Amino acid sequence: MKSDEPIISNEYITCYSDRLVIHLYYFPYGKKTIKYKDIQLCELCRFNTLSKFKYKKWGMGLSAIWWHSDIRRYYRAHYILLETKQWPKIGLTMDDNHIDEIYQLIKQKMNNDELTKTLPQKIKLNDSKQHEHTISKIIEKNKSEYRYSMDSYGQGYAEW
Repeated sequence: MKSDEPIISNEYITCYSDRLVIHLYYFPYGKKTIKYKDIQLCELCRFNTLSKFKYKKWGMGLSAIWWHSDIRRYYRAHYILLETKQWPKIGLTMDDNHIDEIYQLIKQKMNNDELTKTLPQKIKLNDSKQHEHTISKIIEKNKSEYRYSMDSYGQGYAEW
């Protein structure tokens, strides 16, 4: 069931409770809808870690990343990299004042979906120790994936 009330919206992206919509994704115009449950990877990255040949104002540069339309992309400090069940990866840019908020929301929605999928399979209703153990494992897994993704770019998020 789709929610019609946006949580966050700007000229580049609209986030709902179950999905996000990227504006001006397809040429010459068109939106792309992605369900949070289909996002496998979400990283907040600095542009100075990416060669100028690997991104452009709209479309695909010399990398496997598709960029929505943003004529001010070359002036941005950060971008969000999404990997879904489809090729290519998706690069998102927007005003640097909003990008952290969007990134945090996507990560939260991804984690909520993972908890929803994982917990019912592993938890008995009356087994609270098993419940705590499963949640701890999920949190540790997410922390290690986050550390790995930040290490792969040579800088941690806290340094920004």
